[in-house]
Amino acid sequence: MARTARIKSTGEGRAYYHLVSRASNRQFLFGKSAPKDKLMELAKKAAEFSGVKLLAVAVMSNHFHVLCEVDRTGGAVPREEVLRRVGILKGANAAEALAERWDGLLAAGLYATLEAEVDRYRARMNDISGYMKTMKELFAVWYNREFGYSGSVWSGVFKSTMVEGGRYLECCRRYIMLNPVRAGIVSQVKDYRWVWAAQLEENEVFAGCLPGRGLGARVAQLGAGKLFGSEVFVRRWISGLGDKFRARHTAAHSVGDIGYSSHGWLLAKRGREAA
Repeated sequence: MARTARIKSTGEGRAYYHLVSRASNRQFLFGKSAPKDKLMELAKKAAEFSGVKLLAVAVMSNHFHVLCEVDRTGGAVPREEVLRRVGILKGANAAEALAERWDGLLAAGLYATLEAEVDRYRARMNDISGYMKTMKELFAVWYNREFGYSGSVWSGVFKSTMVEGGRYLECCRRYIMLNPVRAGIVSQVKDYRWVWAAQLEENEVFAGCLPGRGLGARVAQLGAGKLFGSEVFVRRWISGLGDKFRARHTAAHSVGDIGYSSHGWLLAKRGREAA
C-alpha cells in the first residue's frame, strides 16, 4: 500500500508534531540502559542543532516518541547561528574549522559557494525531517560502533502526526509519557527514567496511570493518523493539501470525545466519512 504524504507546515508559523521511529524489524535494540541514555541525549542535542523545541520524549526498547514544536517565524537562520549550532552538534573544533573555511570563501569573493554551503545546513533546521535524520544517523553510527552491529538500526521512515495546540497537544504529551505505563513496565511515569517533558510540574499526576483505564486507553489511536486535533483543524488541513493528500484517500475519524484524526485510504474504503 502506498504511503500517504507526510504533512508539514512549510510556511511561516508554529506547528506541533508527534514523531515515532522504530528499530529495524521491531527488534529490542534499545533494551539496555546505554542505548536509551544515548537516544535521550541525541534527541536533545539534535533538537538544539535543528532549532526544534522538544516538549516530550519517551524512549522504549524498540521505538521512541518525540513531541516537538517547529517555529518558522524567524526567517532564515543567520550564518553565525548556524555555526553555533554546528558547535553543539559536532564540537567547537568543527565549528571553528567551518568558520575559517567560510571566512576564506568570503575573502575570495566566492559568495555563491558560501551561501550554498550555509543553505545546506539551513535545510536541516526548523524541519522535522532534518531533525529526525540528524538524530537517527548519529545514533546509528554510535550504536554500530558501540555494539559491533552491522545491519540497519532503523525500520524505514519515521511516522509523524501534526497536532493542534491546546488540549490536543496536552493529550498527546500525556499519551507519550504514559507509554511505559501502558506497556506494563512501571505503574507510574516517575518510575521510568527514559521519559522527559519540558516544564513538567514537580508534583504532576497523570490521570489513568494503569493500562486500559483513563487517558492511557482513550488516546490509543493517536499514533495512527497524520493529523490530530479538532474536526475543523483536521478537515482544514486535508482540504488544503489538494492532490498531495486527496480527500478520496483520506478520512476524518472521530477519536472518542477528545478530537479527530486523519487516516489513510483503508478507513475511507471501510465507509468512514470522507473529508
